[in-house]
Amino acid sequence: MSAGANGHGVRGFAHVGIIVPELESAAELFRDRLGAEVQGPDPEPELGLNILWVRVGGVLLEFVAPAREDSRAAAAVARGETGVHHVAIEVEGLDSLLAELSAAGVPVRDTTPRKGSHGSRISFLDPAASGGALIELMEHPE
Repeated sequence: MSAGANGHGVRGFAHVGIIVPELESAAELFRDRLGAEVQGPDPEPELGLNILWVRVGGVLLEFVAPAREDSRAAAAVARGETGVHHVAIEVEGLDSLLAELSAAGVPVRDTTPRKGSHGSRISFLDPAASGGALIELMEHPE
């Protein structure tokens, strides 16, 4: 792990987030046709999402489908923004990391972490910070 001076830093790769209108197609493809490890779907009612986790080798894919029409995923699907959405990096010390990034002028979408799946806390960096890719910073509960 690479830790910053304030005890925070990158712990490793978390997952690739992929927005889809429904999960069954991905589940059938990866589980039944490709033989990958598939978990879920996991309902996340507070987020209005259903999530399917697929492990391919050492890579975790997070397929996200709307469970409610008022969810962020439903809005993305309605705008035609399906497919790879973000790359998630696992960090520790998310609050101090966000403060340091903001102070350094790094554009941050979520200056205050919000609830993610499985009790995690997440924040997205603005794509301008990385040259166009949406990066999710994710901290798991201790």
